[in-house]
Amino acid sequence: MFTIEGINDLKTLSDIIGGELFSNNEPFTGITVDSREEVNGTVYLALKGESFDGDTFCQDAIANGSIAVITDNPETLGRFILVKDTYDALLKIAGHHHKEINPRTIAITGSNGKTTVKEMMGTVLDSSKTIITKSNENNQFGIPYTILRCTSSTENLVLECGARHDGDFQKIAEHFSFDQLVITNINNSHVGIFGSIQNIIRTKLELTKAVKKSGNVIEAAFKDLSKNHKLLKESSEIKLYDSNDLNLNTAWFYGCEKDSEQNDKYLISLNTENADRQIKFEASIEHNCLNAVLASLALEQFGYDINESMKVLSGFKNPLMNRFHIHEISNYLVIDDTYNANPTSMQSAMKTINDWEDERGRMLILGDMYDLGDHASEEHKKVIKYALEMNNLKKLILVGDKFKNEIKDLNDKEREKVIQIENRVDDFPYLELTRESSVKSKGIVHRYFKSQGGIILIKGSRAMKMERFVKSIIKYVQ
Repeated sequence: MFTIEGINDLKTLSDIIGGELFSNNEPFTGITVDSREEVNGTVYLALKGESFDGDTFCQDAIANGSIAVITDNPETLGRFILVKDTYDALLKIAGHHHKEINPRTIAITGSNGKTTVKEMMGTVLDSSKTIITKSNENNQFGIPYTILRCTSSTENLVLECGARHDGDFQKIAEHFSFDQLVITNINNSHVGIFGSIQNIIRTKLELTKAVKKSGNVIEAAFKDLSKNHKLLKESSEIKLYDSNDLNLNTAWFYGCEKDSEQNDKYLISLNTENADRQIKFEASIEHNCLNAVLASLALEQFGYDINESMKVLSGFKNPLMNRFHIHEISNYLVIDDTYNANPTSMQSAMKTINDWEDERGRMLILGDMYDLGDHASEEHKKVIKYALEMNNLKKLILVGDKFKNEIKDLNDKEREKVIQIENRVDDFPYLELTRESSVKSKGIVHRYFKSQGGIILIKGSRAMKMERFVKSIIKYVQ
């Protein structure tokens, strides 16, 4: 249930959302979008999505204590507020709440890194006065839900903004305003859905329209966003722009290299025309260095000291367990990076374990990458090529049809290191992994690593459910 600041009766609610009230005016306690909630005195908002229609549950909501419903169906029984579009009603409710609470609002978007940057900001900011997006609740519904979780004590709001369709951010930009927009990067992730990289760029940049005149934009994706929308080939620059007019304020030249004396530390350089900064930073994966710098530079615009922020974030471990989460079991490192995958994040994860000064062998269990459209074949080939060139690679296990289509051109020496298995969700993964092993009780992990232990990375797109393999591997290395 969401409590709405400044709205507690049906007439006021109807006016805010531009609806028509078919009921006497009565007080209500809050808004619910779940008809199963037993919360007396609420108003049920009948949302619609690609795979659900909340309007079919209006009577269930009334039975569970809701005093009225918001619907687009004029034939609804009982007390209701009639609107043209229930999603627009959600945005208007959240927009009103946002203006009433008026927290300092930072929106984060990009193809990679936005969840980590969001979690990093949440680590630096005062948690008692800050609301951040839960888990990956970052879509067109999750954004207003996060806003509605704010209370009168909320001073900071950090919104992770993910788009799954062309134009997803247009309505978000119309209803909400931000003090800052952070763009982590942009690549061909989900290009199969958006149709082109240009559509991805246009969709992400819709959010710049929501930045206040007094706000700023910080990004590591473009050559110069104020003049053109040409992407950087590498994330070597970070730029700050004043307001949504995108007037270039500052450009930092970013550099990162391994600390030759300490395997888990990096030396970061941030150079401008006027000053050079050197920062020693501990990170489990290299791209978290850039994520930490982005988060710290963004917060610096609100008075936070960048050096103090980087100290807080040194050694940062994402609280979401499937984001390069390292399980140390006996003499194995089992790395759960199964949240999602695209070509950039796949290569970054592989590069990280390849760069480790660790003599143990590597095993990769990689699942298909989705939503790449016409780029799918090329990108899966690149991942295979990069993997086979890694140091001390014991076995490359490829899961799914997309990878299967790209192994036919491998030479005999390369094929010796590759196992391709089907992605049958009704199979127990360990049965697949033990199929080639003569020792069924120990399976393929023990066969190729024997007693030395090893480093095992599991990664793939969300739809591949690669976490199944994490559970199986952990079971068999214990």
